[in-house]
Amino acid sequence: MMNILKNVAIFIDLENVYYGLKRYNIDPDHPNNKHNLFLRLQEYYGKDSIRMIEAYADFENMDISMISLQKKRVHVRQVYSNGFKRGKNAADIQLCLDAMELMYQMPDIYTFVIVSADQDMLPLLDRLWSKGKRVELFCLYDESLSRASKLHEFCDCTYNLFDFLNIDKLQNLSPMDRMVYNAITHIYEWSKDPNNANKNYGENWIKRDLSKKFKFNELKTNHLFNYLVKNRLLCSYETIIDKKVYLSYKVNLEHPQVQNIVKIAGYKVS
Repeated sequence: MMNILKNVAIFIDLENVYYGLKRYNIDPDHPNNKHNLFLRLQEYYGKDSIRMIEAYADFENMDISMISLQKKRVHVRQVYSNGFKRGKNAADIQLCLDAMELMYQMPDIYTFVIVSADQDMLPLLDRLWSKGKRVELFCLYDESLSRASKLHEFCDCTYNLFDFLNIDKLQNLSPMDRMVYNAITHIYEWSKDPNNANKNYGENWIKRDLSKKFKFNELKTNHLFNYLVKNRLLCSYETIIDKKVYLSYKVNLEHPQVQNIVKIAGYKVS
């Protein structure tokens, strides 16, 4: 349902949101409209009500298309990390400065919408609210959010990004389910990479990649691989390279759980 608010300014700490959603293999600029952050915000508030959408991040370190965002009427704000990990504190500081400046320069902006993956924006919310502005916050309600946070005390409305982006079940995944989700997505993406055509992706290579990418120890990696094979989430096939036969693995796209994981990650299952 579309919100009836007018004169809305939306500020997105995309640096924060991108890496927060990445833990669940979700792209904020998802190809499916119902999971796409920017299209969902436009749908909810209405294009005629939104005066601006500002997205802050070090885009040089993120796999997201600036052109795609600009086509969606999103103003891209490049914030360089200056050597800090993932631009820590750079994007959110610039967002706060711009929001405060806008409050004084454009007093007709009544509603400030802040999109962040956690509670870092609480001081900004408090300041905007104390100046008589309507403040709405979108954040990820998962383990990264402090249980002591009383978000409703700092703004008029709070929204769970999992619910808003129709991915509400993901934050309830068990540690094992989370590992399965990440592994299936990684193996599927490996197989779709043209650079890996006619290559063998055997047990040892898969274990090595999972261990390196997700920081799993040897015991956890072995347990995960055996689980995937035992539950037929992976299926084996033979690869012939230089007249030699190798046993390779790929995700089992006929398995309902695999189909769901691949779809949530933004891929079509044919």
